[in-house]
Amino acid sequence: MTCSGVSFSELPDLFDDDVVVLSAPVDEGHIAELTAAERAAVARASIKRQREFATARVLARAGLARLGIEGFELLNREDRAPIWPDGIAGSISHCDTRAFVAVADRAMVGTVGVDVEHRDELARRLWRHTMLPEEIAWLDTRAEVERGRLALALFSAKEALYKAQYPWSETFMGFHALRVALHPEDRRIDCIFQREVGPFPEGTVVHGRFTETATGELVAGVHI
Repeated sequence: MTCSGVSFSELPDLFDDDVVVLSAPVDEGHIAELTAAERAAVARASIKRQREFATARVLARAGLARLGIEGFELLNREDRAPIWPDGIAGSISHCDTRAFVAVADRAMVGTVGVDVEHRDELARRLWRHTMLPEEIAWLDTRAEVERGRLALALFSAKEALYKAQYPWSETFMGFHALRVALHPEDRRIDCIFQREVGPFPEGTVVHGRFTETATGELVAGVHI
């Protein structure tokens, strides 16, 4: 599909119908489509960062247009969180190759978080830094050939949850503050808070999904 000069694809199986998810290849040409304020925000950034930032902004405008909001200028707060329109939940993620944006009516879905990872697996040496012992124990029950990819899905789920919870708590969470249970058979995610974070008591469970794109990216999404 094409909208506002950007060709994009959709991920209809990541969220329910209430959430618009769009994706497109990272493209330097989108830098020219930034507003003056958006260009100023990344004027000193690397070209790589400008490409990713610009592609995400063009996607965000396309997604917001689906919700009846045209030509929105998407800037960041000092903590780098995007400033979405009032009443809108949104999340941005990008890798070297593609950008992803999820937007929705906040009254319908609360907040959303999306994360993309463009690598084959999460290296075992990183597991103890990002996972709880019980998560590692579960991975070790899986076939060796799939462990690294499932570890990456688990990592991506945590990243997506952190983005979704931040508008509520304005608190940064460590990886060990959350336990993720993956259900690979239907690609469901259960995220369980291991301690109180903002308005979320210990034991709070948040559900989500993960999927893979035709070009090999792994993407996780949750909403609260």
